[in-house]
Amino acid sequence: MGEVLGRWLYKRLEHMGTKTGRILYNNAVREDLQTLEPAGNTAKRQKEYVIKKLSICITIVVFGVIFSVALWIKEGIGTRIVDNCLSRNPYGEGTRHVTLAADDGEHTYDISVDLEEKSYTQEELAKLAQTAVPVLEDCILGRNQSFDKVEYDMKLAESLENYPFDIRWRVDEEYMDYEGRLVKDKLETPQLMELTAVLTCETFELEHCMAIRIYSKAEQPGQSELIARQVCDAESISRESENMALPSEIGNRRISWSYQRDYNGLLFLAVTPILAVFVFLSRDRDLHRQVEDRKEQMCMDYPEIVSELALLIGAGMAVPNAWNKIAEDYKSKRNQNGRKRYAYEEMLLTVYEMKSGVTQAEAYEHFGRRCRISSYNKLSAILSQNIKKGAGSLPQLLREEASAAFEERKHAARKLGEKAGTKLLVPMMMLLGITMVMIMVPAFKTLL
Repeated sequence: MGEVLGRWLYKRLEHMGTKTGRILYNNAVREDLQTLEPAGNTAKRQKEYVIKKLSICITIVVFGVIFSVALWIKEGIGTRIVDNCLSRNPYGEGTRHVTLAADDGEHTYDISVDLEEKSYTQEELAKLAQTAVPVLEDCILGRNQSFDKVEYDMKLAESLENYPFDIRWRVDEEYMDYEGRLVKDKLETPQLMELTAVLTCETFELEHCMAIRIYSKAEQPGQSELIARQVCDAESISRESENMALPSEIGNRRISWSYQRDYNGLLFLAVTPILAVFVFLSRDRDLHRQVEDRKEQMCMDYPEIVSELALLIGAGMAVPNAWNKIAEDYKSKRNQNGRKRYAYEEMLLTVYEMKSGVTQAEAYEHFGRRCRISSYNKLSAILSQNIKKGAGSLPQLLREEASAAFEERKHAARKLGEKAGTKLLVPMMMLLGITMVMIMVPAFKTLL
């Protein structure tokens, strides 16, 4: 489907004329495609390349729109509040924070609510306390066998697992502190002490009296604050209920409630075309990177090609025969291992040109132009000059060129090594920092 839409879009863009010329007929893309594959119809390859890019981008846009719509629908369903009731978290799961949208028919107000967890009733707390007391007695004994003979420190817990109570203790500070540790080492006679545990849940006892006088506010609250107050009052009243009933009207206005949208669907929809454009441009960058890799590979193969030519020609083989042998040997290896070498592919193309009737000098000149590298241009010039004017010193020239090429290759390898060392500098610094932390932290702990 993506390819069909890509071809359709390509035709539409073609009819737009020069406005879309940079997209459909990019000169840099054409040059890179021709460099990678000199033989064949470059215009046709460029058309297929652009159609493939458009197909990928259309696929991204289509799936992005579908996902955005689905996310938008899901968010819309998730924002509905049935019967103006909010569900509380069970006891122990903490407060639930929700952001609501109140619509009174004229305006929409954003209301934030901290929905406390469900509270226990007094009857439920009484039953829990009855079962908690025996557990508490066993918990605080510690190493002591019973309350009749306490000779070890006790463990006065502040809470019990699986129970909602906060525990406060009343002790005789002459004999025990509030954590259950015995104060005196020796006693002349055993002392009777009252130990009291106060189990509390959702209550706080504090008596502090202050006299104040209340006046009306100088600035009256707005509609949003009135709604927030009523929501807060409703939340406080319904602490013991599983649900909280939201007010259905404020004054003489009816209120409709919904959860506030996150607008993730719209955000994803906005990102989708950006992603499509990024993919479209990155394809050209990847293509140009292939061209750079081709250039690097050909530079690495150049010394070996020149060296083989010098060896074969020096042994008495004619230039075309030496060229054909190198190309055919490469072709046999490629058929066995499937590895493609661009320089040898260009040599094979030159062989095919000469077999089709192109003169040797022209074929070598075409070889140099297709390679688009100065060293190969120099080699093609040496070979073509040998054919046109004759050169008895051709083997010597090729040996000198091979020697210079190997020196250039060593220099390039040295530069690559330096570049790799620079890239490794950041990880090495990170490892150094980690090593310093591993050494310094134990040292500081020892000093402290």
